[in-house]
Amino acid sequence: MEAASRVFAGELEKATRVVQHGGQDSLFTPTGACIHLVYLVGALTALSGDARTAVTARVADPTGVFLVRATGREPEMLAALGEITPPAFVAVLGYAEMGRNGPTVRPLSIAQVDRGTRDRWVVRTADLSATRLESVRARLRGDGEDPLADEAIAAYDITPAAIEELRGMVLGALDVLPPAAVVPAQAPGPDLSAALLERIEAGGRDGVAVEDLLALGAKEGCSKAEVEEALAGLLEGGDCYMPRRGLIRIA
Repeated sequence: MEAASRVFAGELEKATRVVQHGGQDSLFTPTGACIHLVYLVGALTALSGDARTAVTARVADPTGVFLVRATGREPEMLAALGEITPPAFVAVLGYAEMGRNGPTVRPLSIAQVDRGTRDRWVVRTADLSATRLESVRARLRGDGEDPLADEAIAAYDITPAAIEELRGMVLGALDVLPPAAVVPAQAPGPDLSAALLERIEAGGRDGVAVEDLLALGAKEGCSKAEVEEALAGLLEGGDCYMPRRGLIRIA
């Protein structure tokens, strides 16, 4: 069962290994994250390529740049990118893959969002990154048990200095945020997540098309970006998973 992961661009850029995790090829990062389905939010700063065959979008977060690549096999993603004028904040749900020039993301959905959505993503991603870093730090001290942390230490020759470098990256990401009191907009409310989860549960083993869930969110007065952010949270939490593109099933 596949949940969506969150990772900073600065960490994903350092991934040089592909491992089997949960039956899927996943990019393995220096903090022990196995990234296959990923949810990211950042500033789309540039587009390059041919809108008919392949387009690469540069999506920046406070730590680096995600390369989001859509090809003619995903015409709807090419069309979605063509409708966005950089610079703009975007949310992307897609598959992390190793490309010729390093990690790339093959998008399943792209939506233009506001800065508040980006800021909430940074906070949540920083929290998850800090948890993985602490686990790696504990294993360096010989404390606890975490096979992924052990594998990361061996694969990337992780030292206390390397942990401090990654910790600095996470803290630097948080530095770009406004004071908590003035972060605009709120995360999708529990009512939206509950409504989506109820519909997914009703779909049973047959699952529910993402388009149907977007339509449900629209009836609730929510934007496409709000619905996709709520779905990403459900995927991240393991409440549901995507057995194939465009379909979500209860876990």
